[in-house]
Amino acid sequence: VSSADLVSYSGIEGGCIMSTVTIEVPDDLLVALREQPNEFAHEARFVAALHYLREKRLSLGQAARLAGMNRLDFMDALAARGLAAFDLPTDAAAEEVAAAGRS
Repeated sequence: VSSADLVSYSGIEGGCIMSTVTIEVPDDLLVALREQPNEFAHEARFVAALHYLREKRLSLGQAARLAGMNRLDFMDALAARGLAAFDLPTDAAAEEVAAAGRS
């Protein structure tokens, strides 16, 4: 399977052009994980969002969108996993919290 076969255009959602990325996962791994495909996909989006946030390639808001969440839900999900939402000075962190409350 070529990489071009794994990505497709899927339309516009919320004013954003959306693409679909397909990941092939062997069924035995889903069984081992005890997850349904949709649960795996949700977790994969969250982990990808976390990765890009930590690499500073996405902002908190962008990472939340990649995870399919709003900022506050994403911050709550990070906190539930014991992960810091911010690697910022205190004043910048306060600005992110204020911005999250507006979205």
